[in-house]
Amino acid sequence: MGGRVHRNTHLVFGVLSWLVTVALMRHREMLDYTQAALALAGMLAGLGLTVVSRSLPVSIVTGAASVLFITYGFRVMIVSTSYPSFWVLPLGVMITLTIAPIFSGIAYYLGISLCVWLTLGLGNFPDHAQQTDHHWPVLAVVVSVLIGLALNIYFLVLRIHNYRARRDLTAMAYTDGLTGLNNRRMFTQRARELQSPEHGTAFFLMIDIDDFKQINDVDGHEAGDEVLKKTAGVIAQLSAGHLCGRLGGEEFAVIYQGEQGAACAFAAQLVAGMEAAFRHERVLSISIGVAELIKDADLSHTYRRADEALYQAKKGGKNRHVLHAA
Repeated sequence: MGGRVHRNTHLVFGVLSWLVTVALMRHREMLDYTQAALALAGMLAGLGLTVVSRSLPVSIVTGAASVLFITYGFRVMIVSTSYPSFWVLPLGVMITLTIAPIFSGIAYYLGISLCVWLTLGLGNFPDHAQQTDHHWPVLAVVVSVLIGLALNIYFLVLRIHNYRARRDLTAMAYTDGLTGLNNRRMFTQRARELQSPEHGTAFFLMIDIDDFKQINDVDGHEAGDEVLKKTAGVIAQLSAGHLCGRLGGEEFAVIYQGEQGAACAFAAQLVAGMEAAFRHERVLSISIGVAELIKDADLSHTYRRADEALYQAKKGGKNRHVLHAA
């Protein structure tokens, strides 16, 4: 989105620059108005299509067309002057350097730059190719393209870093940093979506690691973190296809989409699976409170019911699940 806005801004600037230059021409009567009108129509059409395009390939193609029509517009202007070749080099350098930041990809940039120089210079540049120093203008063209290429690569790297930064920030905002599961914010957001009428019956499972404080106190917080990460892995594996997340501390949650019997069987599978996963390391168990996901009430009501059922599971001896009696 940001790259498209950036491209549109540059194209608008190019169109306005052409219009201002035409307005400031001293001998506008020499201008071929038919070709100028064609160039302006192409600029506006390309710019309009670039603004409304919703895909990157279409945006690149229409943006490239706009650049070439802008270049063609400047060619129409310089051929109406008494010394066209004088304007080719400064205009070519200006356009090739200006478009460097707006096209993501070396091939795109090189292709468009070549078209820009051909549009401006064909028949106009260099003026006297037979002269001994005619290679200097060509060298200037090559150097301008190389500088533009360096700028293009620089801005491409910036875009990649920007994309990765946004991706990492999104992950930090919605993913639990320790376990990799959905954090409470993301879990709650998606749980609310599952409350909509088009989704069928679902059950909220609130999961708590039994005697977790003792693990931290006796073995240290690093051991506690390892338990949390392994617990998260077991829950994620067994609840594949169902929403799961870490609510905070040693509490996890799953939204099981299915009927009551299947949800309770799944809860029993989680209890057994956790005990088996830690069998060779330590005695570890979980307790689970199960409550039906209420469709027509705030999510906090379902949370409270699941928490009540979890309390009953703890009170009943832990290492078990309890279904809330609605």
